Amino acid sequence: MKKLKSNSSCFIVAAAILFIFLFYPSPCLAVKPPVLNEIVIEGNQFLKDKEINEKMVNQKNRWYNLLNKRRLKRWELERDIYRIKNLYETYGYLDPEIDIQYQLPEEDRAIIYIKIEEGVQTMLEQVSLSGGIEELKAKGSDMVNDLQTGKPLNLNQIEQIRFSLKTLYANHGHPYAEIKNTIEKNQDKTKATVPFEIEPGPPVHFGEVFLKGLKHTKEKVARRELTIKKGELYSRKKIVESKKRVYSTNLFNYISLEAEEPEKRPTYPDFTLKVREKKSNFFGLKIGVSQTQPANFVADLTTLDLKAEWGNRNLFGTGRKISLSGLSSFEILRYSQNLSNRFSLKLVEPWFLNQRILLDLDLYYEPGIKSILQDYKIESYGGNLNFSKELSDFMKGWFTFSYQRINIFDVPPEQIEDVKKELGINIRRKLILIGERDSRENIFVPTRGSFSTFYAEQVGGFLRGDHHFLKYIFSWSRYQSLGKPDFLNVLATRLRLGYIEKIRKGEYVPTFDRFYLGGASTIRGYAENTLGPKDETGNPKGGKVMILGNLELRRELFWKFGHSVFVDFGNVWYELENVNWDDFKLTTGVGLQFFTPIGPLRLDYGRRIIRRNDPEGGRLHLSILYAF
Repeated sequence: MKKLKSNSSCFIVAAAILFIFLFYPSPCLAVKPPVLNEIVIEGNQFLKDKEINEKMVNQKNRWYNLLNKRRLKRWELERDIYRIKNLYETYGYLDPEIDIQYQLPEEDRAIIYIKIEEGVQTMLEQVSLSGGIEELKAKGSDMVNDLQTGKPLNLNQIEQIRFSLKTLYANHGHPYAEIKNTIEKNQDKTKATVPFEIEPGPPVHFGEVFLKGLKHTKEKVARRELTIKKGELYSRKKIVESKKRVYSTNLFNYISLEAEEPEKRPTYPDFTLKVREKKSNFFGLKIGVSQTQPANFVADLTTLDLKAEWGNRNLFGTGRKISLSGLSSFEILRYSQNLSNRFSLKLVEPWFLNQRILLDLDLYYEPGIKSILQDYKIESYGGNLNFSKELSDFMKGWFTFSYQRINIFDVPPEQIEDVKKELGINIRRKLILIGERDSRENIFVPTRGSFSTFYAEQVGGFLRGDHHFLKYIFSWSRYQSLGKPDFLNVLATRLRLGYIEKIRKGEYVPTFDRFYLGGASTIRGYAENTLGPKDETGNPKGGKVMILGNLELRRELFWKFGHSVFVDFGNVWYELENVNWDDFKLTTGVGLQFFTPIGPLRLDYGRRIIRRNDPEGGRLHLSILYAF
């Protein structure tokens, strides 16, 4: 009996497997949709085929789609109808009729047919705004007046204005405001009037904020990031800002900040902040192989680099961070020796003196060892003390103090300075002040906004050390969109100035602190860092004065490709009195970009125009990200 039961079970399992194999479609055997070879559009007079095609989800297969052919997406045809209709509505065609069909002339080939009846174009004759709060009427009128009379009526723009008005009132204590509008057309639908009416509703203030999900983190750590306070006037902007600030602590995997019982429209709504904490402790281990050429060694050495790190991102639930790391390098091919060791301690206080000022202390110690590189020990230790603060949505500031001390052992005192010069050892102590304003909407492919930085550095002086000078850098970049918002057509400009001033007369400024120009990110058409003064051997030695300007027009080309035209100018001078307008270099050229998830990969060709004694011609540059 037991044997019979066992055989029956085996039969059932085998039958189930056979059924799945025969009737369940395997991914490997799934039939791919047909390739979309053509899109035929009929009836369109106002819009061109290209404008319609660009808005569609279904896209025609191109010659360059070799690895990933564009195929018919049947499930997206309704969405294509919506997109085309939406496009016409932005140009005043309020009732277009769109019909989409497809045919399969061959098993693996598809054609989409689109028939369009555009209808009548409606122009905006008049727009008005009534109701609302007196102190917000001026801002509301400015928003409504973005609708230009005499222009095609844009339904999308009307929706954007309604949303902007709703946001305006929600940020000033009236989240329940209702924005109403109608479209009143004349008899032949060629003209329309759009009246907006605002019912502000009652004023609303913030109630209590309750916290859920905190296990190890102290309540104060999360609550101090909130910009909403009990009794204050309601502001949607403060809710968004609070969520952003809590998440930026890097203590939580998930956060939400929602009003309780919003359907009841309370005038003192309570909020609940829900969080899910990250693990406090973390540990990392990295192994890498690299090549390096030490200052006093002729051949490259192949090294094995080992790094171990432990840290706690939420020390005692306070939001403070601590990490310890050790890095060791070993020569692995010829000598099998330990070359260097570095130990670091990092402490972070996110709220210094109960202010939202980030304090970052980074200490290091390099004990130094005798090895194949040297028969003496070089011990160094120091650190960086950094303060940073967000001054506004777009502005940040940093202040840094850097300290370094070096001890050389097993070398006679009278030879220490010679050893330092031979190895390029510099004891550096400096103060750095940085201000930044960044209003770019995308740091990889900016289409609007600007990016400005001011950098001031003092090396030595009352801090002591081997060198003594002041260094200033100012940089300003602007990005202007010249076309449609969803089409890359940007004019980018940059101006960058730099100056180094010696604190003591006759003081030497190290070569690695000076300015250099030339190359893919500064003045294209020249090799990297080759412009400016030269030493006795003809090699660039850098300068203390820098002027750089760039002008670039960036546009889409096709698929994931873009192209650009640019002009670069500027130069480097050793001293301020050496600056001469006749020394300016001017180059121009073209570029090709391929857009990747981490930014554009670009190939630029720059040609020298104003070059004085430089040879004719130009230079190719391959790089990632735009030059600025």
